[in-house]
Amino acid sequence: LSHPDPRRVAIIGGGEGATLREVLKHRTVEEAVVLEIDEELVDICREHMPEWSDCSDVEGSDADSCFDDARARLVFTDAFRWFVDNASPGGSGERFDVIIMDSLAPGRSALVESGLYDETSFVESLHSSLT
Repeated sequence: LSHPDPRRVAIIGGGEGATLREVLKHRTVEEAVVLEIDEELVDICREHMPEWSDCSDVEGSDADSCFDDARARLVFTDAFRWFVDNASPGGSGERFDVIIMDSLAPGRSALVESGLYDETSFVESLHSSLT
């Protein structure tokens, strides 16, 4: 992370848990919010790829699986819509020190991810959600 003192981190995507594991290695992190659209993906990864979300050797973790760490919060939702709603008047106004995009790579699935990288309202909502 490039933030000198990250306390709240949002992860867009990351259903396999590897990014969450790396985020939780930072001792200053108090909460990591994973915004994953596919709950089934998380279940499959927990069962078949548990090493990707293994926090048993992460100092400060209170769980074997990073998904079960007290600092982790999984939100099964469309991150695009969540951030746009969060930043709009009347939204939750949640703010983050760091926002990590661990979703589709640009140009790989143009129909699915075009809004993630090109939609002005989404990009502005990310900026508004930073501390």
